[in-house]
Amino acid sequence: MPGLSIIALLALFACAGPRVPVGFPDVEAEPVVEPGPGEPSIEIGLYTTGQEAEFALLLPQAQSALDAQDFEFAEARALEVEAEFGTVPGSAYALWIHARAAEGLGKPEEALDLVRRFRTYLTEEDERLPEMALLEGDALLTLGRTAEAVAAWLPAQDEPVSEENFSRVEGQVQDLTESELVELVDSGEGIVAPVLAEYAFRQYTSGVAGSARRTAARALDYGARGRAELLALAVLSGDVSEFFIETRLGAILPTSGSPSLRQFADGIEEGIRVALEMFGQAGGIRAETELVIQDSGGDIIGARIAFSGMETSDVLGVIGPLQEGALAEVAAQVQGPLAVISPTSPVVPEGSTGVYSLSSADPGAARALARYAISSDLYTAVVIYPESTGGAYEARAFSEAFQSYGGLLLDEISYPTGAFFFEEQLRRAEALLPDVLVLPLPARDVEVLAPQVTFYGLDSLEIRILGTNGWREEAMLSRVDTRYTNGVVTASPQPAEGQSDGYLRFVESYESYYQRTLPDQVPALGYDAAGLLLEGIRRGASTQAELLETLETMPAFSGATGRLFVDDGRVVRDHFMGCLQDGQVLNLPDGARADPILSPPLRDPETDSIPEGALDRVIGFRCPVT
Repeated sequence: MPGLSIIALLALFACAGPRVPVGFPDVEAEPVVEPGPGEPSIEIGLYTTGQEAEFALLLPQAQSALDAQDFEFAEARALEVEAEFGTVPGSAYALWIHARAAEGLGKPEEALDLVRRFRTYLTEEDERLPEMALLEGDALLTLGRTAEAVAAWLPAQDEPVSEENFSRVEGQVQDLTESELVELVDSGEGIVAPVLAEYAFRQYTSGVAGSARRTAARALDYGARGRAELLALAVLSGDVSEFFIETRLGAILPTSGSPSLRQFADGIEEGIRVALEMFGQAGGIRAETELVIQDSGGDIIGARIAFSGMETSDVLGVIGPLQEGALAEVAAQVQGPLAVISPTSPVVPEGSTGVYSLSSADPGAARALARYAISSDLYTAVVIYPESTGGAYEARAFSEAFQSYGGLLLDEISYPTGAFFFEEQLRRAEALLPDVLVLPLPARDVEVLAPQVTFYGLDSLEIRILGTNGWREEAMLSRVDTRYTNGVVTASPQPAEGQSDGYLRFVESYESYYQRTLPDQVPALGYDAAGLLLEGIRRGASTQAELLETLETMPAFSGATGRLFVDDGRVVRDHFMGCLQDGQVLNLPDGARADPILSPPLRDPETDSIPEGALDRVIGFRCPVT
């Protein structure tokens, strides 16, 4: 890392031995060093040679972790430097390491703040400035602030632009509004060929042909190349038609199926059209996104025929089919890179590429529970799960995550789908005395199994219960006695209290668009399926392959059913931790545990007295009071 010559110097200082303080011969104290000119420190102040030596070890550790993409460790070391060694020369470099670690951890706001803080310590000639501008712009882009990102990538007027920053500008100017382009050009920072060519194009499409031609000529004068050159020449020739990109999305829906299936498909289509209204409008060089619907008739053969018709429609991505069998048939027909997102299929065909479902097993809950357990110092676990595709998948997801974080998995115990009695499984778990019993169950199984956990006394052994989204279903919670669910820690895509911003935005848009109350949650699935594809298009995808690649790499989309992203071929949601108490889901702070409910020891039946030294009994759990 440039500028880290300080490390070698600090290492030498550390080996030089302590200086003896004058005037206090009987007390050994670390020598205090007066700050002087040299490498920048976070703050001005005194520091000891011991701090200097320790800092000389910490900063290289942070840099090595960053180089190895161990962003959490790099962040931890950088934070330690910032907190404990801020007056040591060179400590300012911890901000730069921290900024890049924050970017790697998906914390764009933090990365942005850190890189801007670090810049204040540098001179205008510092060779890291282009790299910092790159990170600053990338963070702004992730936050959806495209115009600010482009401005960050561009240096001051008449200064050279690095090739990488130039490339970033070329890729994003199409997403700027005309007013943002005007502001860039007027500021002087936007006097670069890609910005000028794009501005000329917008001027031309707005009917200001004379100004557009003058701006296009300036773009050529500033060395326009590639797309910018072609665009400038098109403006000068008066024919820009080839630069309007028409985008289409396809939907395979059973519009002629049974009445109930048609009604369901109508709800999905309503959600899709709300997403198009919000995210598919014309902008930049894109025309309004068109929706192409093919009727599947509600069966496998119809889905095959519908997909054949879709292939000739030049769509970038496909929403649907809705049913598991129909999705498998379409997946088998896909040739080449094409994103297919079913809003409702419970299963994604194995071995398929680019085929997703919003309703298939989501590892997000299991992974969140694993992180919670370890952060709460609960290091041993048993998993009981149904022998269904989704149940087995969630159990495996928890087991892999829990063990990767350092937990000890004592057993995985399955039960037949539809079972009513769980004594065998619960006795096996009881014998192992885990810290947590993980139950990734559908709501119908929670209703049957939860009372048996109490009946067989597992809660009296101080074994905490962790559950996935099935434990939060309102209808189930209204039927099950709260003593069987109190203190259960759950993970869900929606916050424990209130609704997510993405959901509230969807409801407001739906009710504004259709001028009626949202009838149920079906449109939310269509909205999120379309929203994911449209977000990929907004990020610049203009071919099927680009859209598929963008889906696999872009940050989470704030949808109606949660914050969604694609990971390892599946749609995954961020999950929030909560705790069940009296039929309600309460917020659960990081690292907090459910509190055991204690009762006095039982009396000895022979003496009718409490044995000396007997401990209080655990009779259940309650959520912690925050």
